[in-house]
Amino acid sequence: MTAVADNFDCSILDDETTKNKGRRYRQSVIDTMELQKFRDSLHDETINGRRSTFMCKPSRSTIKIVKEIRDSRASLRSSTLYDDFKGFLSEDCDDTIVELSKLSIDDSVHEITVLEKFHDTSRIASARDYVLRRCNQTEPIVFDECYPDTELKNCHKIGEGVYGEVFLWRARDGQARVLKIIPIAGDTKVNGEPQKGFHEIISEIVIAMELSALRSPIATIEKLLDEGKEIDTLDLHAVQNATDIFNEVKAVRCVRGPYPARLLDLWELFDECRGSDNDNPALLPVDQHYIVLELANAGQDLESYQFNSAEQAHALFLQVALALAVGEEALQFEHRDLHWGNVLVAPSEQAWATGVVRGRAVRVARRGVAATLIDYSLSRLRLRSGAALFCDLARDEALFEAVGDRQFAVYRLMRDRLAGDWSAYDPHTNVLWLHYVAGKMLTALRYKRTNTKIHRHHIAKLRAIEGRILDYGSAAQFVLTDREF
Repeated sequence: MTAVADNFDCSILDDETTKNKGRRYRQSVIDTMELQKFRDSLHDETINGRRSTFMCKPSRSTIKIVKEIRDSRASLRSSTLYDDFKGFLSEDCDDTIVELSKLSIDDSVHEITVLEKFHDTSRIASARDYVLRRCNQTEPIVFDECYPDTELKNCHKIGEGVYGEVFLWRARDGQARVLKIIPIAGDTKVNGEPQKGFHEIISEIVIAMELSALRSPIATIEKLLDEGKEIDTLDLHAVQNATDIFNEVKAVRCVRGPYPARLLDLWELFDECRGSDNDNPALLPVDQHYIVLELANAGQDLESYQFNSAEQAHALFLQVALALAVGEEALQFEHRDLHWGNVLVAPSEQAWATGVVRGRAVRVARRGVAATLIDYSLSRLRLRSGAALFCDLARDEALFEAVGDRQFAVYRLMRDRLAGDWSAYDPHTNVLWLHYVAGKMLTALRYKRTNTKIHRHHIAKLRAIEGRILDYGSAAQFVLTDREF
C-alpha cells in the first residue's frame, strides 16, 4: 500500500499499489570525484540518449496520438518526436508516426510533422528539449542548486508512490507547495519499475498544465459576482469553459544531479517514523534526471477527511461534477481514475465554487469545503490541435483483474464501455466515477454529526443522486440539466 502522512496532501499518489521492496538506507560515503566530474560536465554534455527508438512500453504512461475525423478515428502509433506542433493532423497522416512539440497551454496554433524515419536517435534529444521548453529551461538545473538545503528548512515528506517521492514545502513566496519528484530517463529501476523516458513524462506534464490553465478566468468572474453582478447577466462570450477545481500547477522543473541532502534526511525520517515501501533515492546515480512538479497545496484526500455532516459531502460532490463537466466541454477530458485518493478536500471560507460550462456560469455552495481533482496518469484529453493524449490501458491487464473495492469494477465498466479503444472519447466514464464517489460518500466517509436532521437530509440527497446519475451521458449533461444545479 502507498504510505502517507496523517495530513495526506495534494497531487500525490497514483493508483498503483507499491510492492514491498524492503527498506534501503542512505549511503554514508559519496564518491566526491565522480560528483565533481558530473558537475563539471553537466552543461557541456551532448545528450544522444541510450535508446535507439521511442517504442511504446506496455505501461500506463503510454502516449498515443489520434486524429478525430467526424465519426471515425484514425489511430496513430505512439508519439515519438516532439518538435514544432502547429496544426491539426492532416487527413493523409493515418497510421504514421508523428512528432509533437510546443504544446503551449496558451497557444492555439500548432504544427505537426510526419517523420520520414522511425529509427532516429535524435528523437530522444528532441523529447528532452520539449520537456525543457515546457519547464522554461534550456538545460537541466543542478538539483541541489534549484532546491538548496537552506530553502528546504520548512519541508517534510508527506507521501510516496511507485513513481517517486512527495514533499510539502513552504516556498520562497511563503506559500505551501507540494513537490512531486519523479526520476526519469535513467537505467536504474525505481521501486522495482523502469523509469519513464522524457517522451513518456510529457503526457503528465501537458495534461496537468492544460487543466490548471482552465482556472485563469475564474478570479475575474468571481470578482464581478462579488460586486453584485447577477450571474445571468455576465457576458461570457469570450469564456466558454472554466474552473479552478483542477490542481494548480505552480511550476515544472527538470533537474539533474544527486538528491539534495535535506530531502534525503526527510526521506529517512519518514522511513523511521512511518515506514517506507520505496527505495532510498540516495541509491540513484549522481547524474540522474528528475521532473519536479510544484503544485498548490490542496488538502487531504477524500478517504482521510472527516466532514461535519453529509451537507459538506454533498457540496463537495457537486464541485467534483462541475470540474468534470468543464473538463469535458473544454478538452474532451475523462479522468478515468477518480478513486477517493484522487479527490482532495481542504477547508474553505469561500461561499461558492464558480465554473463556466458552455458559456454558462454555474455556482455551487462550498459549505466550508473545497474540492481539488488530481492525478491524471490514466486520463484522456483532447488538445486544441485535434490530437488526443490518452493511456492505453489495454496494455495493463492486471488493472482489470483486481477485486475488493468498487474502483476496480469501474475500470472494467470503462473497458466494456469503450470496447477496448482507449483513444475514444466517452464522457460517460466520468459519470461512472461520479457514481463511485457518491457511493463512497454514502458508505465509507467519516462524519462528525450523524444524528442531525441536516445530515440525514443530505444523505437522502446523495442517495437520490446515486440512483439517477448513471442515466446521464456525461458530467456536463448532469450539471446543465439536473435539479441539483
